[in-house]
Amino acid sequence: MNTQTRNRVLYPILVPVAVLLVMGGFIGLVALVLLYTTHNAALMIAAVAAGGILFSISLAATRDKLDLGAKAVLMFAAAVPFVLGGAYALGVIGDIDDDDRNINVEPLLVIPDDAPLIAAENSVEFCMPDNGGCEPIFDWDIVPSQETDFLSFFFENREVGVGHNVVFYELEGTEESPSPGPAIFGSPVKPGYFLEGYVSEVRWDELPEVFYFNCAVHPNMDGIARLVEEA
Repeated sequence: MNTQTRNRVLYPILVPVAVLLVMGGFIGLVALVLLYTTHNAALMIAAVAAGGILFSISLAATRDKLDLGAKAVLMFAAAVPFVLGGAYALGVIGDIDDDDRNINVEPLLVIPDDAPLIAAENSVEFCMPDNGGCEPIFDWDIVPSQETDFLSFFFENREVGVGHNVVFYELEGTEESPSPGPAIFGSPVKPGYFLEGYVSEVRWDELPEVFYFNCAVHPNMDGIARLVEEA
């Protein structure tokens, strides 16, 4: 293959591939640095790196042509945060307890796999998502989680542009004619198409066997919940 053919065929392929590989390697190294430092260190590295990038852009924008000194400043501004972060992650600078590294930190919110799910797709009644649909629900049997002592649940608002939430109360009246007693716990009002897990401070063994729930925005959306061994 002669030089002219190589320039026309290989370079247009090899150069972009090489650039992508370098970018992928750089992103991977940055990710490792951030994962193996602490939360506060990762925030500081990201902030300093962002400042370095902005400084590099502003410097390049004010120069028609970058001399060797300017290029060195740009490289320094871009590389220093990650070099220092890597040194910190490796223990060359400072000392990090393994439990404090981002890669080992437990998530703040852990929703059990068996957490109950309830949704709102209109302003009339709650429903239970099932195979892409949502079946209307008034009587709700909840099986306590085996993974945690505290009640966790997902609430999904499927009604676009309308706020909904779920609030749980002690039951007053009868199951046939229920009314809300003192509030036990609840979720904040969320806009349409919002899915989020909530963890209550109420333990399963502190909940009544039967309680009442409704939407604070639309109190007519209500129901009776029961704690049962099997749904």
